[in-house]
Amino acid sequence: MEDKQPHFERPTTNRPPSLFNLTIITVIVALLAGFGGAFLVKLVASPSQSGYFNFINTPQDLKFSIDQPLTSLAVKNQNAVAGVYKEVASISSIGGPVFSAGDFLGSAVVVTSDGWLMTTKQVLNDSKGKIILGDKVYDISQIKTDDFDNLVFIKIEENLLSPASFQLTDELNIGEKLFTHIDLPNSYRNSLGIAFLQNDHYVYDKYLYSDKLDYYLQFDSANKQLNSLGAPYFNLDGYLLGIAYELDNQETVLIPAEYLKQSVKNLLNNTERVKLGLRYVDLENNSGFEKKGNLVFNPQKAIDYNLPAYKAGLKVGDQILAINNDAISALRSLTSVIQNYRVGDKVIAKVLRVGIEMDIAIGL
Repeated sequence: MEDKQPHFERPTTNRPPSLFNLTIITVIVALLAGFGGAFLVKLVASPSQSGYFNFINTPQDLKFSIDQPLTSLAVKNQNAVAGVYKEVASISSIGGPVFSAGDFLGSAVVVTSDGWLMTTKQVLNDSKGKIILGDKVYDISQIKTDDFDNLVFIKIEENLLSPASFQLTDELNIGEKLFTHIDLPNSYRNSLGIAFLQNDHYVYDKYLYSDKLDYYLQFDSANKQLNSLGAPYFNLDGYLLGIAYELDNQETVLIPAEYLKQSVKNLLNNTERVKLGLRYVDLENNSGFEKKGNLVFNPQKAIDYNLPAYKAGLKVGDQILAINNDAISALRSLTSVIQNYRVGDKVIAKVLRVGIEMDIAIGL
């Protein structure tokens, strides 16, 4: 018998995959594999291998994370960093000076859009110098100093600059990564350096003074050549945390942003820092003491004659616990608290004297 052949086949919804669908599936699988691998590496990698940016010595050790590349922050802050150079004679044939590495004095950072830059007295203590910002060379038109923290403000004739940003709080995290820019002679580009915050309250001297900077930030850098004086250090949010300063023992530390901000504020408002005239021991930051507050004491002279502390009647041996209910603590010394006020302000100091707590009014 002859087999009957069907006249047609029943329609079906099954279709062979199109080239477009295969491409989409391949891309999704690749992305999932990539993110999975990155997550696994981050999970098992050591702290020195992970993070936003790893920098040791050579270009092959430079690693970026897809989370937040440092490149955008580096480019942004590069426009806020200048080089300070010795006064060099101009060459008539080119109409300007030519600088070498030997002419480099240190770094400065832009703090206002209308031409004010900030550095330290170790970099420049007078107006004899040149400023290189980007691809331009500037003369110094004005200079101001802050003796409290040995800062120097330099004015150049320029507008629409890109000032560095300060974070709104002074909260710091030990171990956080910092980066800096150092100006390079014969180039409008800067050299990039990486460091880690080691100590957010480094007290250098056992006897402190209300009218001088009382603490620094310690940092560790793999490349000591980049620890140039006046170099601004930023965190990975792009905020300025400190400026490089060399102590008497030739250790490079950072002048903290807390005092940098105050200094800029005084510059803009044309005001001066408060002078209390009092020397003390920070009890919480000296080993062997469990007492709170700051003890008025110095073997040479504890209280300056005719300054606010003297006029208010403070005495050697007084233990200052608070200023206007702002407690003196391990991270908030008398200097740190009192420098938030202006000349002419009146404050109430809570003092422990011979076991008796009392309030003393001080006119600053």
